[in-house]
Amino acid sequence: MKDVRCTCNKIICQVDDDTIVIKCRHCKRFIVIRTKGTVKVETSIEDSKVNLEVC
Repeated sequence: MKDVRCTCNKIICQVDDDTIVIKCRHCKRFIVIRTKGTVKVETSIEDSKVNLEVC
């Protein structure tokens, strides 16, 4: 699994091929998103977008 981190260095999610795993920081459950291919992950700060690379 590869970590996707915010510009503040916190882990946003983990990516493994066509699966994105997000852990809820409140209840500690995992949300699993299955795709047919992840091209790009983006987050936005107010009106601007920041591209995040899968590390």
